[in-house]
Amino acid sequence: MKIKNLIDKYKKNKIAQLKENYNETQLRNDFIDPLLKCFGWDVDNDEGKNFFLRDVLQEESIDIKEERYKKKPDYTLRINGTRKLFVEVKKPSVNILNSPDAAFQTRRYGWSANLGISVLTNFEHLIIYDCRYKPKEADNEHVARYKFFSYEEYEEKYEEISKLISYAAVNTGLLETNFSSEERVGETFDRYFLQQIENWREKLASSAIINNPDLDEENVNYVVQRFLNRIIFLRICEDRAIEKYETLRSIKNFEELKILFKNADKKFNSGLFDFLEDILSLEVQIDSNVIIEIFNELYFPQSPYDFSVVDSTILSQIYEHFLSRRIIINEDRTFSLIEAPEVSASSGVVSTPKIIVEQIVHETLTPLVADKSFDELNQLKIADICCGSGTFLISAYDFIIEKKMERYIKELKNDSNLVYRMNDNEIVFTLKAKREILENNIFGGDINPYAVEVTEFSLLLKLLEGENESTINDFIQCYDERVLPNLKSNIRCGNSLVDNKFYDFMPNVLNEDELLYKIKPFDWNEEFPEVMSKGGFDAIIGNPPYVRIQNMKKYSPEEIAYYKSAKSGYTVAKKATIDKYFVFIQRALGLLKETGVMGYIIPHKFFLISGGKELRKLITENHQISKIIHFGTTQVFPERSTYTAILILQTVKKDYFEFARINKITPEFLSTIKTIQYETQKYGAGPWIFLSTETEDVFNKFSGDDFIELGMITDISVGLQTSADKIYIFVPKDETENTFIFQYANVDYEIEKSICRSAIYDLSFSAFDTIEGNAQIIFPYMINNNEAELFEETYFENTYPLAWKYLSSQKEILVKRNLQGNNPKWYQFGRSQSLVKFNDSEKLVWSVLSTQAPYVLDKKNLLFTGGGNGPYYGLLNKSKYSLLYFLGILSHPVIEAMVKSGASEFRGDYYSHGKQFIEKLPIKKIDFENKMEVELYDIIIDAVNNLIVTTSIFKSEKNSERRKVMDRKMELLRKKIISSINKLYNISDKEFETVLNDKVLSTVTGEDS
Repeated sequence: MKIKNLIDKYKKNKIAQLKENYNETQLRNDFIDPLLKCFGWDVDNDEGKNFFLRDVLQEESIDIKEERYKKKPDYTLRINGTRKLFVEVKKPSVNILNSPDAAFQTRRYGWSANLGISVLTNFEHLIIYDCRYKPKEADNEHVARYKFFSYEEYEEKYEEISKLISYAAVNTGLLETNFSSEERVGETFDRYFLQQIENWREKLASSAIINNPDLDEENVNYVVQRFLNRIIFLRICEDRAIEKYETLRSIKNFEELKILFKNADKKFNSGLFDFLEDILSLEVQIDSNVIIEIFNELYFPQSPYDFSVVDSTILSQIYEHFLSRRIIINEDRTFSLIEAPEVSASSGVVSTPKIIVEQIVHETLTPLVADKSFDELNQLKIADICCGSGTFLISAYDFIIEKKMERYIKELKNDSNLVYRMNDNEIVFTLKAKREILENNIFGGDINPYAVEVTEFSLLLKLLEGENESTINDFIQCYDERVLPNLKSNIRCGNSLVDNKFYDFMPNVLNEDELLYKIKPFDWNEEFPEVMSKGGFDAIIGNPPYVRIQNMKKYSPEEIAYYKSAKSGYTVAKKATIDKYFVFIQRALGLLKETGVMGYIIPHKFFLISGGKELRKLITENHQISKIIHFGTTQVFPERSTYTAILILQTVKKDYFEFARINKITPEFLSTIKTIQYETQKYGAGPWIFLSTETEDVFNKFSGDDFIELGMITDISVGLQTSADKIYIFVPKDETENTFIFQYANVDYEIEKSICRSAIYDLSFSAFDTIEGNAQIIFPYMINNNEAELFEETYFENTYPLAWKYLSSQKEILVKRNLQGNNPKWYQFGRSQSLVKFNDSEKLVWSVLSTQAPYVLDKKNLLFTGGGNGPYYGLLNKSKYSLLYFLGILSHPVIEAMVKSGASEFRGDYYSHGKQFIEKLPIKKIDFENKMEVELYDIIIDAVNNLIVTTSIFKSEKNSERRKVMDRKMELLRKKIISSINKLYNISDKEFETVLNDKVLSTVTGEDS
């Protein structure tokens, strides 16, 4: 009804509103404000949120008359203080449907802020622009126009518009889903700007190397990095009205630029322009034409950027990718860009999404700021010990500013040094107050010197948000000092994991300067004496690198040796398969105060795997889980299959900790997290399994003398391990009486049938299926007396010449395998496991990864391959019980829930059925003197056998009516099996339903080792 009234009001006075003298301000008050309210936006801040969190900001900044399109958007719509879309308003007399200028301006705002869409409206029309497409001056108003609506359609198409721009659509993640900047659509700001600064790096490197013959590799990286940081900093200051617009563009040569840099140093004092420290940059020569070319690309019309709306976090994340590569000078003084070894070892750089960064900061710092006064907040020390480009520290800075403002208002302070009032009477902190937050509260370290530089750069840009030439000049006049703090004491370069104990571990390192440059030992007590002398940091936040130790051996074996040594004190580094983030967690915990809190996002595989035992022990014995936010199989990092959780740890012990599972990452989900409490004492070095209390009670019933673990009465084993399945296993495309014909690598081969065994390969199946071999495996072994003997070469070549010829054609690949044995043959399987284990024996077979119980009975002597991660496992009987009994139990929903509760889970709701998750399952012992138990046992075996036969008939039956009958029969047999097992296991109907409807269990996740 409200929107109908708004339409009627506009229609009634349309002639007056279309006149030139009806301006934007009147339109916004009369129509745009009410329109946005209709879509759920709190335009007037009725909820009373502070400036940092309010939903709608209007005209964030000032006009700059020198630039054609320079003005901040009329409305910035936000969720929890994070920008989500802009609304640009023109008066009704402007025909926005035919205005390329208005379209360009709107798109430029949204694109530069890396947003999905922006809105252009004069109320007469409302246009949605897709801001993932780079705006160009030559574009007409139709380019990237997603949809437009006439005011007369607002009521009729309310739902459609609402799904695009309403508060609900943004808060629930619908907008991000439909217009994600992560999708390969258009040319988003982050990708374009990264490509451009990489291009500038290449031009600068080429010029620097040619003009400065003595410039070495390390220094060329340093000079180029500093140059880019300086010009981008100054260019952003221009768009923020802190520096005069087009100052850089007026520069004609490198000497003039050096003068500009020196003047900037006098003004800013940030360390960024410090030439007392950076003498090298003054001495280097760079071609003027290169400088001029770069500067031209930073301005309209060549540049599509509006740096006034560029998010410091986005810029920081762009730099993360930029820093992943470095310049290498070749022997002929040409250069290459290569990926850093530590980046390669972790499969490339992946930035932590801003919404996740903010959540970690919120979860970690909220308990620390509770009940603290304004002055007490000044004392908080927050660090990221692998700070990268500073994303987490930027978010921590935002958080502290917000909390300090809340306390300032609550304590009724009145200090003109700390705050001033804006035109709308909103209180904001002065530059001096914001500087103090950076200097007092924010700390970081990183092994990469360029990352340290970028972190400083990012924090200083963040500090200048909201400032302009007037506020800067006021600061200089009032305090007679330079504008920015020098953060060299706050952000330090060194190896956060390797301290001075390394010199005891490797005394000779003092004679190996290159190794010292690489390792960069870094003692926290010496680098941050003031913080560490008072007990350490209050909080450590971040996303530590995920690098398996075996991958680190390729580029830093000395560091790995140190982790594992007694000298280092890293108890978590004992296992051979640990990950680097294990060590980062132990280091972070060691740097905290007694009341400190750590907040990391890490892979949650360590919750379950044996390799994580020492880390689980460290956390539970010496520290305390405060909160876990488990993302299950929901992917946090774009284009990367990584299964993660937010882990909040503290030192102060408590009886319970909080746990939550997240299936969808949206502002709404993260702001309304519902947690479950778990008893601290129940979690130790063993696997961390999270169940509801009711489900746990059911599972606990299956213990004692009436039950035995499955692995005690069966042999659960991996399959054959060829270490080259694609060569040894094939699917015949034809056959003769004695041979199979198949294709490999686009070449046809013929091979003797007698050297092949029927196998399953890449075959999916469900419980109770009857499986047939769908492939053949070349088996160069002879089985005698249950022993497998590898063919001798002469026998192999003479007896199976076709097979010999085929494998010989692949010898170059096969010899590279890591083969077992004292005198291995190039054609043998990679491992000797299971060569005869399943020979002529009935067995259960199952897929390791499945979304449900996957067990089948094999009576056909089929072979299969498999290791710890699959694809298949097999089970042989060592007991008096029938395999059909085991099959019935393993397929029971409650027993399958037990598997899922402790298993690794993967994208697509697949979870692992590896041996470690199966072997401890409880099997009810049958008292064969007990008539009732024997009867139930026989019913289960008979029903399972019947179900196998019926399932086979159903799958082969083509008559639809007969299929329906078989379908009903299968359902009855399943119920019969479940009912009988329920009685044996004493599972009530209520308990059965409890386990099946357990919402905690439904998303239990992990990752196999």
